[in-house]
Amino acid sequence: MKNKLNVIQINGIQGIIFLIGAIICLIAGFVAFPGMVFKMGWNFLAHATDVVPTIGMLQGTLLWGIVVVSYFAFKKKGFFIEFKSGNDLSREEMDAVMHRIRTERQADLIAKSIMKARELELEAKKELDSFEKENTEIKNN
Repeated sequence: MKNKLNVIQINGIQGIIFLIGAIICLIAGFVAFPGMVFKMGWNFLAHATDVVPTIGMLQGTLLWGIVVVSYFAFKKKGFFIEFKSGNDLSREEMDAVMHRIRTERQADLIAKSIMKARELELEAKKELDSFEKENTEIKNN
């Protein structure tokens, strides 16, 4: 097995300038140029339809970022969406789905009850603190 090791050596100011130039070119090629293309495409649609406002370079770059992140998010092999009608499901599958829906609903109701109880506890604590503060003020007068 041939083991090749590539070493990049930066010599002096010329090497640093070369490295900075390479980084700027990579950013321009992979971020700024696609952002500009998305901006131009969006603005073309904006002028053609008069439904959406025009965008600037920053928004075009953000749009490009959204497209890239979405691509990588949906590219995964484990991600899939499946649509079935109720008629396509067997009785066992339908029971499993209904059990999962009930379980998730109960968990959601419990979580909401806990949050409501915490809110009530905080309100009661605030009222108790204000009541104690008023009592100390009355005693001091």
